Amino acid sequence: MAEDTTTVGSANFWTHLRPQDRDQTVAPLSALSSWWLLAVLAPIGLTVLVIASAYTLTGGQDPGFPLQFPLLMYGFANLVVLVGLCVQVGEEVWKASALFRDPSSAEVAAGMGATGLGIIIGWPLTTVVSETVGVAHYTVPSLTAVVPIAVLFLGSVAVAPIAEEILYRGVFLGIVLERGYAPVVPSVGSLVVFAGIHLFKAGLGGVVNAFLLGVLVTALRLWFDNLLGVWSMHTLNNVLEFLVAISVIPSLYAL
Repeated sequence: MAEDTTTVGSANFWTHLRPQDRDQTVAPLSALSSWWLLAVLAPIGLTVLVIASAYTLTGGQDPGFPLQFPLLMYGFANLVVLVGLCVQVGEEVWKASALFRDPSSAEVAAGMGATGLGIIIGWPLTTVVSETVGVAHYTVPSLTAVVPIAVLFLGSVAVAPIAEEILYRGVFLGIVLERGYAPVVPSVGSLVVFAGIHLFKAGLGGVVNAFLLGVLVTALRLWFDNLLGVWSMHTLNNVLEFLVAISVIPSLYAL
């Protein structure tokens, strides 16, 4: 009897993670080939290409990029990829990729709760996990100069949340769901790639941090079939990290 209850409970859980209208919301993504899964790698690829080309042109010498150039270039590359996606696909495919709809009160509450959980528990847990696996702690850089602060705001607050959510939780996750896979398959796939990309941006500690954040936003995306709450949570998390960087609030990563 207990086994039957568990089975039913598990079935109900996964059924909720695949709401009835999700088949309709991801259906337009059938127009995209599986090659579009690589779109999530395009921004980092463009960034590496530009930097590598600069080193090639200078004969392997330091081209003199400012410290913030990779982040700025990554943000610009994200915009290029999003514009390219919007231009290349039809309106229905774009709307299915950028799935922003009015949130329900339950989604708003869940988003706020997940954000609080991510900050109060997730930030310190990032440090604990980093220590456990033996990688460098994830730390938010301390900034005082105007240009680095502006670059961090543009790259991490204005661009990254919306671009990454559309690419990872919109395009990547949506394409795999449309192919009929169980939610766990695209969830794990998008989480691994999303976390791995942050190796370039923030080192191994950043990978741990991105993975923990990714678990929460992916769950929200699947549960409510919407990117608005996910984008809001991602943005708020990055806003708080930005405030840590400019010394407005203390960092919980150090706890």
